[in-house]
Amino acid sequence: MDLVTAAQTSPKRIGYARVSTDSQTLYQYRDLLKAARCDRIFMDDGVSAVAKVRPQLEKARAALRDGDTFIVPAIDRAFRSTIEGITFLDDLHAQGITFESIYQQIDTRTPEGRKWYIDMVNHAEYERAIISRRTKEKMSAAKRKGIHCGRPRKLSECQVRKAHIQATVQGVQLSVLAEHLHVSPRTLLRGFERCGLAE
Repeated sequence: MDLVTAAQTSPKRIGYARVSTDSQTLYQYRDLLKAARCDRIFMDDGVSAVAKVRPQLEKARAALRDGDTFIVPAIDRAFRSTIEGITFLDDLHAQGITFESIYQQIDTRTPEGRKWYIDMVNHAEYERAIISRRTKEKMSAAKRKGIHCGRPRKLSECQVRKAHIQATVQGVQLSVLAEHLHVSPRTLLRGFERCGLAE
């Protein structure tokens, strides 16, 4: 076997992590995976924990071969549900691939390690569900109090009311007003509706 073939067939350490918004955490996980001697690192940046499509996870999975090791900083950085985590692990083991979590140092090939792994995946799914419920409750409470949630509005109420006067009293075209305010006509119309000015 020549050196090139040997390099291609030698076991690899493939690292993966997912972050949703905090770019600083992305660098932290990359450093962890480098310190874990990963040959290749795949990172899904800005991807939700419950996203069905995680391109880099799919690429990491495709790169794994018999004898390789799949490494994550923590179990909740890879899987969006308990079922997915268990299925993924079973698929790895069936193909002779070892799973390794940096934070949870467990051997998933043992009954005890597998139980701990399942408990951790299940706990991560539970925590996401609780956070989601709390967020929805807070948004509902804020909405009842008239507090805007979500992205900041592009137009203030003062801008909307001024534009409405210009459109209805002065006869300025909606498209002209929208261009001046750097928004689309549809956004301006939504502003009229929000302020109770729509006819």
